[in-house]
Amino acid sequence: MKRFVCFVTVIVVCFINCLSMPVLADVMPYYTGSISNETIGFIQVPNSFKLYLYPREDSQNIENISWTSESVKLNKSTIEPSALFAAQIESKNLAFCMVVDMQEDWYKIIYDKTDNKTGWIKLPKTYDFWSLKDFYAYYGHQYGLYYMKNVDYRKRGYYSGADRLSQKLGGFTYIRSIKLNKISGNWALVTVLDMGGQLKIGYVQWREDDGSIILFPKFTN
Repeated sequence: MKRFVCFVTVIVVCFINCLSMPVLADVMPYYTGSISNETIGFIQVPNSFKLYLYPREDSQNIENISWTSESVKLNKSTIEPSALFAAQIESKNLAFCMVVDMQEDWYKIIYDKTDNKTGWIKLPKTYDFWSLKDFYAYYGHQYGLYYMKNVDYRKRGYYSGADRLSQKLGGFTYIRSIKLNKISGNWALVTVLDMGGQLKIGYVQWREDDGSIILFPKFTN
């Protein structure tokens, strides 16, 4: 009986500890407004870095940022990782910020999506800038793609070529997976597996003419 009581006590203590632990969630864009229309690419940033008003080191230092998977510390406040990153996937050690401008080795990033705050960062050579095309060509090909949740089903058509003047081959509502084959401007040649197990191959638009991104690499299941 004592052993049973001890066992139950251990289980209860473990359960309480689990409840008190912070819940860490990946950051992923699920709506078209999550990614700025002005985005030209993405960068991974160090765990601490400085932001400047202009792309030069004698410019005003406007923010000093340090981040973990739980929080982001600014000079005078703390924000959620979802306000800094376009995507952060802890299990893959990936964290990307949106780049909206660049000059040589300086990059203008959005560091607070809530208030649309921007600043310039000079990245160490060990960190990479990914243009939109390169980002999709690499990570989209590796992990596949998914549609943003608020994309109208009428935009989920696939075509014979990389423009809307091409023949429309059909559409899809329920999708099991989207495999990226090739990027062609704002269009992508994909192989779609629907929920019925049918394969559909054609071109889909991953980025609209106004810059709105409607498809994104599927880093998480």
